[in-house]
Amino acid sequence: MSDTAILVDLPAGVLAAVERLARECGVSPSQFLASAAAEKVNAMLDPAAYLAARGANADLDWFDRFMARDGGEPPRPGDEAD
Repeated sequence: MSDTAILVDLPAGVLAAVERLARECGVSPSQFLASAAAEKVNAMLDPAAYLAARGANADLDWFDRFMARDGGEPPRPGDEAD
């Protein structure tokens, strides 16, 4: 497999976030972006498999607690699903 360089212009805020997250992950910004691109490609090539894998990691107990929490606002007219 060969590596190819791609020049990407990122907004300053995005670049700062990439650099911070890469540092926190212990990788270079290039490695971080390559990993992010690979994840995006995987999700778009086979979305059903990607979503199934994500769903398998769901914490349904947390979801139930979240949905039953107090607070928030009741739905307003017009919030109905089409």
